[in-house]
Amino acid sequence: MKAFHENRRYRTNLRFQSFLTRNIHFLAHWHQEVELVYVKEGAVWMGVNREVRRLVQGDFAFCASGDIHFYDSKEESSALLIQIFHPGLAGLPGGWPQDVRLLSPFLTKTSGARSAEEYGVLANLMAGLMERAHEEWQQAGPCYERIITGLLHEMCGYAERHMELEPADEGNAKRRLANMKVMQRVLDFLEEAYTGEITMEQAAQAAQMSPFYFSRFFRGMTGMSFPAYLNSIRVSRAEELIRSTNRTMLDIALECGFSNVRTFNRVFRQFHGSSPSRLRQG
Repeated sequence: MKAFHENRRYRTNLRFQSFLTRNIHFLAHWHQEVELVYVKEGAVWMGVNREVRRLVQGDFAFCASGDIHFYDSKEESSALLIQIFHPGLAGLPGGWPQDVRLLSPFLTKTSGARSAEEYGVLANLMAGLMERAHEEWQQAGPCYERIITGLLHEMCGYAERHMELEPADEGNAKRRLANMKVMQRVLDFLEEAYTGEITMEQAAQAAQMSPFYFSRFFRGMTGMSFPAYLNSIRVSRAEELIRSTNRTMLDIALECGFSNVRTFNRVFRQFHGSSPSRLRQG
């Protein structure tokens, strides 16, 4: 179950994926690739590291390599174009951006000092590049790998030209990297241990923090409390087993870290508004 540290698989040697998704809800996770997001319709909440923003139609987000990020539809409707690729495809095997950092991962109508007209021109340009890359990836015509690589160079170039940047200060970079590594370590710990009994004190110990500070740190990075995140992991895994196996609800509850069926049913209802047995019946 690689939902928290995502190891991606690609259909070819081109380490690039492009997909349209609706009403996405995805727990905080991280991966080595860069992730570009374009909101085609509606609105979605997105968190990147410790910044959370409600993105609306025409907004963009840029997740650098290793960034902790999550999506939460919060009962809103949305359609997103998401493109994920190895930074080496943009000529930066060490990670994007290089020698600078984004002051914010979000490019929106209200960010920066540009006028609405200026933003419209930029948004149309970026959306057009992403749409072309998506079309090339879907059609997989002759030389499409080279064309997509060129489009990624353009996208990253325009992003760096128009987004607010600052020099990569060594001290700030080290602190930011340290926080990311702590969170990555915690997510990896949960990925391995979510089926057993886990307390916040144990997770705080893995992060080498006090429980009080860890609770605030975890919510800031994931947008959820630690207990809610842990239950989300367990419920997501239970859904997979309910849909794909004929195992009893007791077996599924115990495998997913719940102590009994009663607790499993209660937590499942909190997330879905219905019982797990109803999911199987549906």
